[in-house]
Amino acid sequence: MTSRVDLLVILHNSRPLIPSLIDGLRKISIPITAYFLDNDSNDGTPEALDAAIGQLPFPAYLLRSLRNNGFARGMNLLAAQGQAEFIFLLNPDTRIAAGCLEKLVQRADSDPRIAICEARQSPREHPKAFDSVTGETTWCSGAAALIRRQAFQEIGGFDEQIYFMYCEDVDLSWKFWIRGWKCIYLPTAVVQHFTQDLTPGKRRTMENYFSFRNSIFLFYRFGSWKDRKILWNFLFKRFVSRAYSLQSKMLFAFALVDHIRYIPYLYKTRDSLSGSHHPWVRLSETSLSH
Repeated sequence: MTSRVDLLVILHNSRPLIPSLIDGLRKISIPITAYFLDNDSNDGTPEALDAAIGQLPFPAYLLRSLRNNGFARGMNLLAAQGQAEFIFLLNPDTRIAAGCLEKLVQRADSDPRIAICEARQSPREHPKAFDSVTGETTWCSGAAALIRRQAFQEIGGFDEQIYFMYCEDVDLSWKFWIRGWKCIYLPTAVVQHFTQDLTPGKRRTMENYFSFRNSIFLFYRFGSWKDRKILWNFLFKRFVSRAYSLQSKMLFAFALVDHIRYIPYLYKTRDSLSGSHHPWVRLSETSLSH
């Protein structure tokens, strides 16, 4: 039977996560094809994964990169490997529950204007609004999301020019809304997410840097003058309040300077997003408000 779904997983030094990931994938009951990309790991991830994918009941391919492409470029590369109607983005630090992917496909089939359909992450979910009846939501996390390939290709995939990690899923979701597609949250489809940023003692230097810088990108691309208070509060908390250490504030300062070189590109691409004042495009429900 022809696969309707291409499963896409990016890994970087993820060897300890592989057994749980594979265990969840073995529960998928519909025909799929899996594509894995190792982003220049040095902990034996590709070797361990190569040995593990033989346990999967569907075709699986492992690609290896000599550089860390990040999430946006990595997903674009993987998406280009297949031709299935849907692509399913899945983090390596997850275990998909039985029936999760099947429910996502069923929901996407119910409405041809659904571009992306997100599973519920357990035990910790992103705090964002959604319509309890329709499932429409402001944005969908890329940790476990089914995307219609037609919609993905229509908007050019992830913007790898400015995103390495963080906020690229928000950017993608809002482009979908603006172009007339829908973003849906499906709480009955569940994936267990072993969020790595909760690991005791984990250093989050890269995460903090890109989260800060890319949050500002969202303001440039989708914000307006009426949203300025959200940006001011975001900057005040990072630089003036006692919520962050001096070391973190120095990191944010470097990220603030770095973002300047992207401003021309951001404004140029912003102009192409006509009618960007969509009711589901809400800066207040992103990291800018945290």
